Amino acid sequence: MNRTRIFISLAAALSTFAWLWLPDIKSSPAVLWPSVLAVGLAFVTRDIYLSLFVGAFSGTLLLHEGNPWLAFQDLFITRLIPSLTDRWNISVLVFTLMMGGFVELLNRSGGMTALSRWVVGRSPQPRRAALGAYFMGWLLFFDGLASALLVGKTLRTIADRTGLSREKLAFIVDSTSSPIAGLALLSTWVAYEMSVIRQGFENTGEPALAAMVAPYSWLVLSLPFRFYNWFMLLLVFLGIWLMRDWGPMLSAERAARLKPIPEPTTPEPNPTTAPAALALVPLSVLILGILIGLYLDGGGLHRPFTFQELIQALGKADAASVFVLATAVATVVALTLGSVWRRSPQTTGESGRHAFLQGMHQMFLPALILVLAWMLNSVIKELRTAQYLVGLLSQNLPAAWLPGFIFILAATISFSTGTSWGTMAIVMPLAIPLGVTLSGYEGGTSAPPLLAATIGAVLAGAVFGDHCSPISDTTVVSAFSSECDVTAHVRTQLPYAVTVAGVALLLGYLPAGYGIAPGWLLVLGGLLCWCLVRYLGRHPAIGPSHQEQNFSPLQLR
Repeated sequence: MNRTRIFISLAAALSTFAWLWLPDIKSSPAVLWPSVLAVGLAFVTRDIYLSLFVGAFSGTLLLHEGNPWLAFQDLFITRLIPSLTDRWNISVLVFTLMMGGFVELLNRSGGMTALSRWVVGRSPQPRRAALGAYFMGWLLFFDGLASALLVGKTLRTIADRTGLSREKLAFIVDSTSSPIAGLALLSTWVAYEMSVIRQGFENTGEPALAAMVAPYSWLVLSLPFRFYNWFMLLLVFLGIWLMRDWGPMLSAERAARLKPIPEPTTPEPNPTTAPAALALVPLSVLILGILIGLYLDGGGLHRPFTFQELIQALGKADAASVFVLATAVATVVALTLGSVWRRSPQTTGESGRHAFLQGMHQMFLPALILVLAWMLNSVIKELRTAQYLVGLLSQNLPAAWLPGFIFILAATISFSTGTSWGTMAIVMPLAIPLGVTLSGYEGGTSAPPLLAATIGAVLAGAVFGDHCSPISDTTVVSAFSSECDVTAHVRTQLPYAVTVAGVALLLGYLPAGYGIAPGWLLVLGGLLCWCLVRYLGRHPAIGPSHQEQNFSPLQLR
């Protein structure tokens, strides 16, 4: 099997040379090849490491006109080293490694075992574990990356003990990270979203219009038009409540139900007496530390205490640094509580320091995926893949089709590049001038729905790729925080993401372009989501080892 993977990857890399016959590579479909190659190989070989590397290498081959030595050199000198010296990237890596150690520390203390018993109850059910992950995602609304790491790592053990598949947990974690952070009016996303909206109005060439625009008000007006976010969150909840799935996810859930409930793989001091506070207190410190840290780092103490100033403070904070600091403080609290508990004569166990280092060690290979994804994104950026797609798709557009077109464009770019913020920065400056022109907006308090729908389409389409692209950091983090293979996560999640994108387009952005109120569209789309889950989905088979779960007739219908 390894030889087959290597042969397929080598053949795919060699096929890159066929593009070199084109006279101008950066103005041709060749710029899409690295993304297509990486995604395609990930599905065919199921080797995410090799797929990302080959995709990035094919891009450097295109940049250096087929010279393999220059391409190889560029890949490591120009792509790898800068990605590891970027302040945001290195902060994300440190945060990821520390989170691995922090959660392993909670596991070894026995606090996670007690917490899992408290969450799951006496009769463990997959639905209860899934609902816990879903609502914890809402609790961590302020940042998608923090949510993806914390929810998966915290509830992975609970999911295993209830028979919930790792693929389903990763799907829930991923679907309640960026989609919720993209909707929140108080998050690390808000200031950036407002900045790209302001840039879009400045690009209209009307200084008076740009001066009177309040970006935050446009964020609020666009909320009903974030159809992808709303429908995805509804579909996830309905799938959990009705316990129904389809496609590869159904197979994964059936396989998980047939497995015996795993025994704890790490030593616990005394799982029958260890209090849930050993996990709850450090987790509370972590969540509050992130919120307070974002407020203080963004200069909140020097601003008037208003809702809008609070949003500005959170958005201007150095989020990655705050995450690292908050995790460090929470880890010290967990080490202290664990040390005090182990002094009790009823408990025995290994040192918290060893547990923390072991947890960090477990996160090395997943962190490597992030590094490879950053290398590929660097190549894609230099090839100007997104700009090529914009130029290809933005010609001769009827006004009513604008929201739907912008959603497709943003979704395509975000899936190809794996970045939501990069997609916003590329598409919003194009979308707003188009929306202003086609809607006839001249400023004032009366905002045309077409323009609000267009802004909502950019923000929701950007979330699509961030949510399901195999080269998105949120997708990767969601998978390895749930200890799920990245390719398996993408393969099981993608049918849902594409289905919801289709619902958002057909019952959201296309009708919205013709002036139908978003409230009616949300209701119609919600009903379609229910029908899809109810009639397309099937309840997973229950294995002999999980017959004690006592599923109700409603769940089994």
